[in-house]
Amino acid sequence: MAIPTRYGTIYAQEVQMPSSWNEYISLVLTDSGFVTNSAIFGTDGRKWASTHGYGLTSDEIKTLVFGFIDPSKLWKDGVRVGGRTFTCTRAESGLIVGRESTEGTGCVVFRCNKCIVIATHEEGAHPGGCYNVVTKLGEYLKEQGI
Repeated sequence: MAIPTRYGTIYAQEVQMPSSWNEYISLVLTDSGFVTNSAIFGTDGRKWASTHGYGLTSDEIKTLVFGFIDPSKLWKDGVRVGGRTFTCTRAESGLIVGRESTEGTGCVVFRCNKCIVIATHEEGAHPGGCYNVVTKLGEYLKEQGI
């Protein structure tokens, strides 16, 4: 299958998706230059993969998973990710976005069928870049039934 791009045609057999969850973290998210830290957790709270040294507590994961159902706590208390709290700027059934306006940092959390993709960006990184990378990966995983 040929996929036309502005750089020429790419053939489907040339496109390889990562073979492990850690590769999704490194190759798709962190290596994009828009994501500083990231993690993928099952909706049951189990960690599938994360950036080396990046930790989230079970309470943070539970709050995020529940926040997709009822975001009122996120709006009130903020989005807590990796020990940091961000002001909730968007919360809907499949997407949560938080921002720390004084530092220019933020987070994006995308809910797939069986997991959540969590990413943060630091000052200097374009927030839209982090948002785009996370949502595209999330949509791909949802299409795969994950």
